[in-house]
Amino acid sequence: MISTNNRRLLTMLCLLLAIGPASFFAGAGKASAQVMRVAIVDSMKGSVTVLKSGGAKPFAAFKNMSLNEGDQIATSKDGSVVLQLASDDADKDSVTIGPSSQVTFTKLKESGGTKTKMSVWAGSLWVKVKSVSNANDQFEVETPTSIMGVRGTQFYVGVNPRTGLTSVFLAAGVIEAITGGIRLETDGTPAKDNTVTLYPAEQLDEANNEDGQGLMTSVSIMDITNFINGASPDIIKAILADAANIRKEQDEMLEKAKDSLGEAASKDNFGGTINSEEDLEAAANNLTNLLSLIAREALEQHKIDKSQIDQINKDAKEKLLDLDTAAELKLSEADKLKQKAAEELKEKQKKLGEAKEKQLQEQKDKLAEAVKKAQENQARIAEENRKALEEFTKKLELLYFEKLTKAEQDKFNEKREEIEKPPIKEDSTGGGNVGTTTPNAFASLKFSQAGYATSPLIMSGPTGAVDLEVEFSGFSDSRKIKGYQIEIEYDAWTATFDTSSFDGVSTSLNYRSGGGGFVVEPDGQHVTGANSVDDYRIVEGETSNTLVYTVAKFAGDSVEIRNAASVVKLPFLVRAILPVNEEIGPDTMAAPVHFRIKSITAVDAAGVPVATVKGPELTLQVKPAKN
Repeated sequence: MISTNNRRLLTMLCLLLAIGPASFFAGAGKASAQVMRVAIVDSMKGSVTVLKSGGAKPFAAFKNMSLNEGDQIATSKDGSVVLQLASDDADKDSVTIGPSSQVTFTKLKESGGTKTKMSVWAGSLWVKVKSVSNANDQFEVETPTSIMGVRGTQFYVGVNPRTGLTSVFLAAGVIEAITGGIRLETDGTPAKDNTVTLYPAEQLDEANNEDGQGLMTSVSIMDITNFINGASPDIIKAILADAANIRKEQDEMLEKAKDSLGEAASKDNFGGTINSEEDLEAAANNLTNLLSLIAREALEQHKIDKSQIDQINKDAKEKLLDLDTAAELKLSEADKLKQKAAEELKEKQKKLGEAKEKQLQEQKDKLAEAVKKAQENQARIAEENRKALEEFTKKLELLYFEKLTKAEQDKFNEKREEIEKPPIKEDSTGGGNVGTTTPNAFASLKFSQAGYATSPLIMSGPTGAVDLEVEFSGFSDSRKIKGYQIEIEYDAWTATFDTSSFDGVSTSLNYRSGGGGFVVEPDGQHVTGANSVDDYRIVEGETSNTLVYTVAKFAGDSVEIRNAASVVKLPFLVRAILPVNEEIGPDTMAAPVHFRIKSITAVDAAGVPVATVKGPELTLQVKPAKN
């Protein structure tokens, strides 16, 4: 049975499913239009994705899709999209977003006036604005360098993330570019005002100064060739498609300029730059021919087809775009100098961008080389450990073989041949009576913990503990010893001798006593049967430290250590040194920690050295625990 409350819930869900798609695709209704505008995907090509406000994953955009405040739209290198910004109470605005762009709608509201704010962090836009019809209306485009406040305007914005340059071209209307920082002229001197006002046919180029202090700014008459070279075909087509509206708005501005000749500087007379009939004539020439010159240059650079221009003229029923015009933009000497300054700023930013890319690539190459060397080093260490283990195994086999009778040796060799290992020859033992042969004195290091020779130590904290054992063999007959001194070298940054564990009270003497007959009684402890005294010190170096451990018997005979036996256990704390900013994860490589016997000097009862030996390097691989 379905309860009454559940029936009501199901009814509401059905209603929501019925009306949901309509509101999603068509935008806000009459009630919501009072507080929210909607951007609707009008047309698109290539790859276009949308990240909804509060969302974690972008998804593909589609025609008639609604975008709201906080949404972000992005285009691929071959993508573009045209958006209509509208509501019941506001005129439609349109935005064409070019390739490789990222735009966020930070404000889309309709309360007390039309308020629209877009943030573009990379790429290009062509914006056609109609909705700013009163003082309460706002339309802003935020870039990494400044905020563009517009009124009755058609304009282009381009942000180059590689060079850090923001470029704005104004076709009609007025733009105020405001920065919260210090605005600088192209020569580095502070500008009079942090706000720059643009008028038709002008372009603004700005970029943060190299030291981050101030905004380098250039305002000049549009450089058509450079603009077309950097603009995408979709943006150029959008500009020329608006030719009729642009010309109408330009004519209205020229008429206001004519009426305000001789008056104080205002937006009507282009900020006071039109003060005479000659100024008006130059401005009229530039605006009248601007779009035709853009079309001609775009055709020459193969950004558009002539058929597209013919169609625009046909739709306008007049020759808006005259490809045969012989006119050019009229530039004063001051205008030419400003264009040159703009080009120098662009070239400077281009070189800075290339330098940063080169530096980034060098850092990537260094990191790749470091990873390669680390991998090669790991492989080398593994091979050295394998060889050292193989050599040590051979010595142990030889020691064992020497203790066997001739018959046992023959049987031992038969077993070796069965597993395809070469037999041990009699002469390899030094000849003579096998049972009384004195083997070579030998010392080696090994890990007390099983498995550390082949697998890394996975630490649960900033450091890990490992016990290192020193093994002797071959100290017999004339090489019986009364004492010895060992020097073990280890990496200063990756290992520390654990003195607290070594000095700690332990009735079993886990660290200080071992095979070989040396039973040590540390200071402050009583050990039954103690017959030795020991001492240790640490010699610090720049990159490595050395532990010097000395022990000598004060009672009993000299010690014979024929077969491999552990004479002391040494506790160490180890840590993994990883590259800067590397996150610990399942793919984190283990870091090596090296230990090496620099020397072992053994002495007899008279204090005369009977052997001085060196041992192979031992390497422990240390790896932090996974996050």
